[in-house]
Amino acid sequence: MRKTREFLLGPEGQSNYYHVVSRTAGRVILFGDDEKEAFRVLMLRQLKFSGLRALAWCFMGNHFHLLLEVPDKEAALRNWSREDYLNRLKMLKGEWSTKLVMAEVERCQEMGAESVLDEIAAGVKERLFDLSMFMKELKMKMTLVYNKKHGRDGTLWQGRFRSVLLEGAGEGDDGSEALRIVAAYIDLNPIRAGLAQVPEGYRWCSYAAAAAGNREARQGLTFAVTGRQRVAWRTVEAEYRCLLYVKGEEVGAEVSVDGYEKGKGGFSQAEIAEVLETGGRLPMAVALRCRVRYFSDGAVMGSQQFVDEFFEDKREGFGVKRKDGGRRMRGAQWGELRVLRDLRKDVVS
Repeated sequence: MRKTREFLLGPEGQSNYYHVVSRTAGRVILFGDDEKEAFRVLMLRQLKFSGLRALAWCFMGNHFHLLLEVPDKEAALRNWSREDYLNRLKMLKGEWSTKLVMAEVERCQEMGAESVLDEIAAGVKERLFDLSMFMKELKMKMTLVYNKKHGRDGTLWQGRFRSVLLEGAGEGDDGSEALRIVAAYIDLNPIRAGLAQVPEGYRWCSYAAAAAGNREARQGLTFAVTGRQRVAWRTVEAEYRCLLYVKGEEVGAEVSVDGYEKGKGGFSQAEIAEVLETGGRLPMAVALRCRVRYFSDGAVMGSQQFVDEFFEDKREGFGVKRKDGGRRMRGAQWGELRVLRDLRKDVVS
């Protein structure tokens, strides 16, 4: 799994974007309001320390989704000194493990133990601008918080996280369709699960945070929609809201794949099956209110050119009969989006 994840890392020398998902062991619903709030605080602190940015997020009772920007590590750390790495620890100074490390740093500075300080700085460097390290630390810290509160031991999560590499916006582009669509899919999680009637009614998603005025949430979603940094939220709010609010017919209560009782906006399972069996494709706005496997299992998503370039860069990892990378997405009107992995079963449910 580790080898596969490294294989799916984006190109070096640029920021890369990932949709990551992680679930609780057995998909058991463990997180209530208190746990979701604790996770939100942990995530924001870990993002600040690691140098990653969340463009969209949603915390559910048994899983979470993050749309993450991961800057190029070499470029981000080009002019960092040993002191910069050691000072970075102050962002986590409230954690007991970090307090121990900072105390060790003070002792080494007093003793002039330069080699030990170099080792500590190297350890901090390894943790920065790295997707796997960010997720490992975030999940570990949430496990410690949850287990302490509930008096339990053992793992909290179902293995490692799942990720899909997404195409970002190129210079001069009007944003990335992959980032826009995945951000909307993430913010629609509580609607699919029947936990809210409207996305802004669910506190632990990025759209609700943006609607409430959170600066980081607005900046993240604005970039996901436009691909640009300095754009006013009011100029993109309407466009993004349209993605979230287009509905099919209302459906009665049913049980979701995550065990929630729900009443979702969109087609019923029977209607979805009928459309797919007759060769039809769901409107994308309707499909976003369903469970879409491409967003967790598609491996790489973006334009034909983006997926093909990834394929060529990793050519040795594929069979000799495969000639290109991009595969059309089934089940809905996905436009020009393509994926690396050609899924065939239950792509929309």
